[in-house]
Amino acid sequence: MTAHLFSPMQFVFPTHLQLANEQSDGFHQELLRGLTHKLNNLLAVIQGFSSLILMTDDLDANIAENMQHIREASVGVSNLSERVRGAGGCAKLQMQALNLNEYLGVVQTALLEPFTKSNVQLDADVQQSLPAINVDPGKLKDILVEILKNAAEAAAPVGGRAMLKIAGPGAITPAEQRRVDILVSNTGSTITPEKLQQVFRAFYGSKTSNHLGLGLTISSMLCHQMGVQIGIASENNTTTVWLSCPMA
Repeated sequence: MTAHLFSPMQFVFPTHLQLANEQSDGFHQELLRGLTHKLNNLLAVIQGFSSLILMTDDLDANIAENMQHIREASVGVSNLSERVRGAGGCAKLQMQALNLNEYLGVVQTALLEPFTKSNVQLDADVQQSLPAINVDPGKLKDILVEILKNAAEAAAPVGGRAMLKIAGPGAITPAEQRRVDILVSNTGSTITPEKLQQVFRAFYGSKTSNHLGLGLTISSMLCHQMGVQIGIASENNTTTVWLSCPMA
């Protein structure tokens, strides 16, 4: 897969979400960060005491089952709290220079897991000796896992394939922009232009009710915080998500 295949595609970007509100001066982000921090502290208490109760040797079976449900629910709420923080644009970032060639080897298992589960083939075309990019490694992993999971789930029902392409400056974006581009594509379906305009909105999605529809919303917010550009295009039975990362 070469760069010229992507250049004519019409990408949709999440600019309509109004990710940056200059008039808020960060107030709402600080408020949401503080509230989720308080919530997580309370959940930690629930998780701690429920774990202690479950360690009781002669605990009644019914009580043990109920406490296990309470503990699992509190863990689920804690995880959701972190996702809400990300969706609110106030995730804590640890920006650093990241060597993508080395990094991919570290996170390879997590990135491949959706394809192993879905039995979908993932092809990779990663340029060697990529320049370092300026990102939060943990948040970049979250974004890549979300995008790759979506690609695997979209390709699986129709026997499609997926492709990961990473290229340095000049291959896709002009060299003077000093950006490293990550493209994740899957074959098997085309998203209509109407739906494509909505994919970055919270709670929007075509999956089952078990999915909250926050994945791409959170990804777009994290990208915005890190200075990473994100866009999506879908045509000719292929959908492509494009991440453009600033060099360190």
